[in-house]
Formats: sequence, C-alpha cells, structure tokens
Amino acid sequence: MTTRESEVQIQPEQQGRPPFKSKKIGNIVKYFPIILLFLVFAVVSIFIPYFFTASNLISVLVQASSLAMMAIGISAVLITGGIDLSVPGVMALGAIFGAMFIRDGGSPIVGALIMVAVSSTLGAINGFAVSYLKMIPFVVTLAMQIVTSGAAIWVTQQVTISGFPKVYIDTVLGTNSIPMPAVYVIILTIIAQVILTRTVYGRWLYAVGTNIRAARVSGVPTQRVVFLAYVFVGFMAGLAAIILTARLASAGAPMGKDSVIMDVIASAAVGGVSTFGGVGTALNAIFGSILITLISNVLNMAHVSYYLTLITKGVIIVTVVAIDGIRRQKRGRL
Repeated sequence: MTTRESEVQIQPEQQGRPPFKSKKIGNIVKYFPIILLFLVFAVVSIFIPYFFTASNLISVLVQASSLAMMAIGISAVLITGGIDLSVPGVMALGAIFGAMFIRDGGSPIVGALIMVAVSSTLGAINGFAVSYLKMIPFVVTLAMQIVTSGAAIWVTQQVTISGFPKVYIDTVLGTNSIPMPAVYVIILTIIAQVILTRTVYGRWLYAVGTNIRAARVSGVPTQRVVFLAYVFVGFMAGLAAIILTARLASAGAPMGKDSVIMDVIASAAVGGVSTFGGVGTALNAIFGSILITLISNVLNMAHVSYYLTLITKGVIIVTVVAIDGIRRQKRGRL
C-alpha cells in the first residue's frame, strides 16, 4: 500500500467521523430544552387532560415570570463561570423595603424603584467582592443569602407586609387576557439576548467564562465584566420582586427561602446554560424557567409532597450538570 493510499484511508477516520459526532452531540444538547419541554407537555396532556385550560396556562406563564427574570440574571453570572446563591434573599429584601414604602403611603412607582435599587446594590456588593477582592463566588453569595435572609426576618419581625394599592397590582399584573408579567419577560428576554449575542460586552462575557486568563491577556476588562454580571443579576432580582409582590399582594421573608435558588439554577441549567461557564443565552433561561414551573405545577396538581418535589428538582439539576460535563469531556477528546 502506497503512502498516498494510506492517507486516503486514514483521512475519514481522523477527520470525517469526529466532526460528525461532535456536531450530532452539539445539536442534541442545543435543542435538549425544547425537546424536553415538548415531551413534558405531551406527558401532561395524556395524564392530566384538564391541565390545558386557558386559565391554567396563563397561571403557569405568570408563575414563571418572576422565576424567568431571576434565571436570566443568574445566566449572566453562570456564563462567566461564577455562581450566585443569594438571588432569593436579595430579591426578598428588595421587595420588603419597597413594600414598606408603599404600605406607608409612598408612591408605588418609587416603591418599585426601591426594590430594584436595593437588589442592584446588593448585587454590586457581591460583584465587588468577587471581581475586585478576588473572593470565592460560592462563599460570598452564600454569606449574602444568609445576611439577607436574616435581615428580612429582622426588618419584618416575621410579619407579612400587605396593603398594596389596587392600581399597583393591576398595573403590574394586567388582565387575565393579557398577562403583563409575560409581556415584561418577553421584552427583557429580547433585550438580554441582544446584549449577550450582539454587543461587545456579550462577547467579553463569553470570553471570560471560556478562559478568563486568555481573556485578560487579550485585553478584556475581566474585573468589570464580572462585576457588571453580578449587578445585572441583582437588577433582575429587583424586577422579579416587583412581579412577585404584585402577584402575592404582599412581601415577606419567606419569599427568599433557600429552596428558591434551586428553581433558579435549575431553570438556567435545564435550559442549556452551562454551569461550567461560556455557554448559554437568555432564551435558554426562559425555556428552563417554563419547564421548571410546569414540572412544579404538575407535581402540585398530582398532590406530590413538597419534599419529593425538592428531590425531583435536585435530581434534574444533577442530571443536567452531568450531561454537560460529559459533553465537555467528549468535546475535549475530539
């Protein structure tokens, strides 16, 4: 066999199959959230026929709205390779301060701005500690979750804050035919998607998550990029606080319970945002939040216990992260 014949036989083995396999795996991972979402819808339609009523579907969209906002926010942090465990506490504390202002006769608009300002400030504190003080994201945000949870209980004395004016609730929630929270999420998703995929900051964000050292050498302001990612998740938590206070017509410490972060991370991870960094979009977070809300809704309608629901969500997170890890290992070998 000549050298040229040997090269012709080896070429398909080395160049043809691996790219095909890599592309096939990539497509499966890319469309996994959509496939899983339609699969869940199909299963639900079989076992719970009355689930697909207009009122229930609208309820799912409204329930998913606040979760979707927090999932979009945490996606930016996950893309950088970081983590934020303080999202529920930050959201709850912002909601409480804004709600107290509205309850005491303040303008609902100013109260909503207070929710966003408080949450964004807490996000900025996280971002400063992680990006400029070089502290570990897990430790910083876990500490912030503990602080905000304790502060929420201390400020409210475990008393729920209510008494919102009807105009505030109607403006935020809209009507049954036009659920405004879903409209807000669509607008925010479009804006976030454009920022992530069509701006310089978006490219910097993915560069930091892929290889922060290489990004730094290339001139990317890595500290500023990471800092703004944590400010962004705080900002989105503040918007989620507005939606949630209007939907519940109240605000209190239970809004920031630890189990909420499981839903937020699960929404991003199931949607396709990699917990290893460098992969994900706002659309991924939206698909994931709808899927997690749908699963929670179905389990609740099936009268599954709260603790079994937590186990189910935990298994989902572990499974998705494992799939993401395997995909990255295969990509590294190809």
